[in-house]
Amino acid sequence: MKKAVKIAIPLICLAIIAVVIAIAAKKQGRPVDQQTPSQTIQEQTQYADAPDFTVTMNNGGTFTLSEHKDGVVLLNFWATWCPPCVGELPAFEKLKNDNIDSLEIIAVNCSEQKSTVDAFIAENGYTFDFAYDKNGAAQSLYPTDGIPYTIVIGNGKIVKTFLGAPRDPYNEYKKAIEECLAK
Repeated sequence: MKKAVKIAIPLICLAIIAVVIAIAAKKQGRPVDQQTPSQTIQEQTQYADAPDFTVTMNNGGTFTLSEHKDGVVLLNFWATWCPPCVGELPAFEKLKNDNIDSLEIIAVNCSEQKSTVDAFIAENGYTFDFAYDKNGAAQSLYPTDGIPYTIVIGNGKIVKTFLGAPRDPYNEYKKAIEECLAK
C-alpha cells in the first residue's frame, strides 16, 4: 500500500502541474470577448460611432448627442448613491469653469427620481449640464459593468472611455479632452 501511495502522489502532482500550465496557456491566447469587461468595452468602442440619444435636461430642455457632433462631448453616467460618481463631479464643474471651446459636459443620471437628482444638484451648487435617464434608455446604448462610466466623444466618435473614477479625474479628463480637440 505504501508503494502505491508513493507512486500516486507524484502522478497527482504532475497532473495538477499539467492542468495549471494548460489553464495559463489558454488565458494567454484568450479572445477579446473573454477579456475583462472594461477591456472589451474600451476595445470595442474606441473610434466607433457614438450611439445617438435624446435625454431631458435638468434645465427643462433636451440634449441630443448628434446635435453636438462637431465638438467634444464628455458624457458621464452616474447616480447619487454611487460614492465614486459623486466624488468625480467636482472635476466636471472645474472643467466647465475652464470654458473650453467646443466642449459639452453632460452627466446622465442612471434611473433615479428627478426630485432626488434635482435636490442633489441644488445642494452641491453644480452648474454644468445634468440629464435624467429614468428608464435607462441612454445608458443601455453604452453597455458597461458599472458606473461611473465616462466617455469622451469627438466628432461623433467614441475616443476614450473610463470605467470607474480615475485617480485624478480633472487632469485625466482634461488630457483626454485636449487630445480629442487636437485631432
